[in-house]
Amino acid sequence: MYSTDLESRRASPSARPRPSEQPPPLVLDDIQGLLLHGYKEMNALALQFLRIEDASRCRTWLRELASGVITTADPVKHQRKAREEGKDYSRVNLALTPRGLAALGLPEEVLASLPFELREGMARRAREHLRDVGANDPDGWQLGGTRFEDDLHVLLMLYAADEARMDELLHHHAMLAGQQGLREVHVQRGLRRHEPGDPPGYFRDHFGFLDGLSQPRIEGFKDPAGHPRDYDRPVKRGEFILGHPNEYAEYPLSPCVPEHLGAARELPGSPGHAGWRDLGHNGSYLVLRKLEQDVEAFNGFLATNASLAPEGKPEDQREWLAAKLVGRWRNGAPLTAAKRCPLHRLLPFLSRREKARPPRVSRSGPKDVDNGFLYARDDPHGYGCPVTAHARRCNPRDALPPSRRVSRQVTRRHRLLRRGFNYEDGSGRGLLFIALNTSLGRQFEFVQRSWVHFDQLQGVEGAEDPLSGDGGGRLVIPQRPVRQCMADLRRFVTTRGGGYFFLPSLKALRFLASLEPAAPA
Repeated sequence: MYSTDLESRRASPSARPRPSEQPPPLVLDDIQGLLLHGYKEMNALALQFLRIEDASRCRTWLRELASGVITTADPVKHQRKAREEGKDYSRVNLALTPRGLAALGLPEEVLASLPFELREGMARRAREHLRDVGANDPDGWQLGGTRFEDDLHVLLMLYAADEARMDELLHHHAMLAGQQGLREVHVQRGLRRHEPGDPPGYFRDHFGFLDGLSQPRIEGFKDPAGHPRDYDRPVKRGEFILGHPNEYAEYPLSPCVPEHLGAARELPGSPGHAGWRDLGHNGSYLVLRKLEQDVEAFNGFLATNASLAPEGKPEDQREWLAAKLVGRWRNGAPLTAAKRCPLHRLLPFLSRREKARPPRVSRSGPKDVDNGFLYARDDPHGYGCPVTAHARRCNPRDALPPSRRVSRQVTRRHRLLRRGFNYEDGSGRGLLFIALNTSLGRQFEFVQRSWVHFDQLQGVEGAEDPLSGDGGGRLVIPQRPVRQCMADLRRFVTTRGGGYFFLPSLKALRFLASLEPAAPA
């Protein structure tokens, strides 16, 4: 679909200019709010998938959205609107696929500057790069996939305080889109579920676990509502925001446009490409996955295998086993204890015997959710959090070889900003996994392929992710004197849809709205 002529003009990452030591401040009014805030106070979500039928009218629609409707990351505007509108204050963000960009009139030489993973699309990469085979095969997806991906042009993301307000918001935007040359292809609703006493800003998935506990901090940005504690230093902003230095001290691959095209001169220059402007600057790449959770199978597994747990009440034994699968207790408490003193490292028998009963956690606020632990330092053998547990393998922290220092450096280059929601509809119930990164291949796809589905950790074969794996593997729980092992795990999570999208900045949206139709040949 796209030519690759532009590749000859694009310098390799090593040849591009290195960013300065002190990057400039973020222009928050140019960045879509989802990228930096996550809207933790919003409990209702609607993902409206649209196909562009009339490009001219759609550009008018984009211009109107970019003129005050799209929610930015500017905290001053956010606080003012929150005071003025209260619970009626909604959030709106927008992303596009390469086909949507083409429908708006971007020439092929610009489309060729998009990352290859984005151009190819999730459905075409799913089998080889994401291990979506069997029940996960994209031929059977309900959203996107090989049957529907080509119809996905625009993703309009709507957030509201509750479902009643979402009904009004969705109706309003559906009417506007229909009047401006867009056809609704699909709508996916989402809802965040809470339990009494949960720390504010987090939600429970359908398996009952607090979600979104471990989020990277971004260098040069402090979210007042975010998680202030993390096990590592802030990550370079270029891991999540295009046009900024990443952990390799390079600029991530970002789409660019010739400066003579439309209002391109309003965009910043593209580093290392004279005569080109950076369309991606202050934007990101969005990953969406619809993941069905088999709650009955999960609870059945816990009931059948509760005897693996230490002595305790049956409900506590089931909680213990669930925590070993996921890597945290359902209430968010870590399985890995806080940093142990040298005496406990030298004389481990001083540690108290493990109990099946989950610990209590503070319920006062997000600051009290513990995310400061490390694995190699605090739990090198996995007696607390098993090496194969979902949370540990998706974010190994300091546990990768050859050293803790190298592991933390490697892990920083594969972190994701997660913005997930639950869903429950006629097709089932599960998780809407939403993530933001600047390298689909190095970040999201690497984690999925090389960590989630890797089945040979620390010499244990056939032990892929026990929560998100394909089933049939093994759960290995290190214990003294003999480890516990359960073979032939069931599948608990099935992929039902997904896609890759470009989340542009406000300047980029205004540029797209200014495009003129190509002259007839």
